[in-house]
Amino acid sequence: MNQMRCISFAGPGRFIKKRYCRDTICIETELVQEAIFHLYEPEEIIICLSDPSAAGIASDLEGRNIPIQKLWIPFGTDEPQLWEIFSTICGAVKDNEEILFDITAGCHSLPFMTFLAASYLRSVRHVTLAGVIYAPVTGDDGFCRFVDLKPMMGILDWIAGVKAVTNYVDAEPMYSLVKDLQGNIHRSGDHPEPPVRLTSWASLLWQFSDAVRLARPVDAMYAASGAIHDIDGINEELLRFAPSLIPVLAATRDLSDLAAEPEMAQNMGEYVRKQIRLIGFQLDKGLFLQAVTLGREVLITLLMIRMNLDAEWRDADIRHEVSRTLTGGSLAMQNRPYEKTRYSDDLIRYDDWKEMVLIWTRISDLRNNLAHCGMNQRDDSVRSIRKRASDILPDIERFYHLCLPEKKIR
Repeated sequence: MNQMRCISFAGPGRFIKKRYCRDTICIETELVQEAIFHLYEPEEIIICLSDPSAAGIASDLEGRNIPIQKLWIPFGTDEPQLWEIFSTICGAVKDNEEILFDITAGCHSLPFMTFLAASYLRSVRHVTLAGVIYAPVTGDDGFCRFVDLKPMMGILDWIAGVKAVTNYVDAEPMYSLVKDLQGNIHRSGDHPEPPVRLTSWASLLWQFSDAVRLARPVDAMYAASGAIHDIDGINEELLRFAPSLIPVLAATRDLSDLAAEPEMAQNMGEYVRKQIRLIGFQLDKGLFLQAVTLGREVLITLLMIRMNLDAEWRDADIRHEVSRTLTGGSLAMQNRPYEKTRYSDDLIRYDDWKEMVLIWTRISDLRNNLAHCGMNQRDDSVRSIRKRASDILPDIERFYHLCLPEKKIR
């Protein structure tokens, strides 16, 4: 395994001896790279040079038995030069190695380019970031104490975590961040009232996102119910310890329309209405396969309610027979032979049975097409499949009204 290397910059002007410190250890030198070599112990220092007049720094460091690699970069006066700086820095780093960045002598655009390069290398090239350090101007005590900016890069992780939840219904990254945050606060002992709700809240959001993506409505609605249970207490802790997550809390409040305890199934009309809202949520997030899969199952549940079978709505055998009943109705409308079920005669007694069967046929056909991953002779484009999936909600709502005419979906 490679040891850590440091990428530093050669600054302009004359060099004055300063006392550089890391924690309680200090070294006096006119070259910040020498202090870094002894205080952080990198295997090699890659020194970035723009001005040939600064190249003497590399010779001075080599004369002090410090391993140096010179890396020439442009001044960064226009966009092409900035891209060249970024590419040159990233090109000097190996995949999976550990890198320490020093921006003490980095001026103009170099600190920002270092930030971009460090972010890219960490995320794409799996580079371990040992730190992003700089030694500010000597303070009143005469010391230059190194400051590590690496913790601030965690902001990028929070941004990504928030976006994953709000845009893509994936709460796992945010759960990991929140769990580490709450754990670190408790371990530090610096806060008399540390957070106690954040990790469990993030865990419920993770359960919700997984359930939505796996089309598990009972689990999704139950997790949503838990996530909004103590929303005011969660808000108070977020304001104190993680204000960057307030947008996620706002999105959590919106889950109230989807929240339902399993006991709500005693009122199946309301419970299925929540499931239809969940389908709309899936469609809004682009989860078309999940929405169509759940949509077909909701049609079965609705017909079971109409047939007074709702007490058995999770019985797999009865659900299968009801689905065969609807498929048989579709075959009957086409004057094709089919095997009757014990519910077939009940179905055709409804004045609107043909409308229900047509809705079933459209959604069931789409679901089968998706389930078989296009492995057929049909010439369906991805765009047409997406359009058909996007348009299923009115059909499902119509089916709801046919089965529960006195109810309304709000």
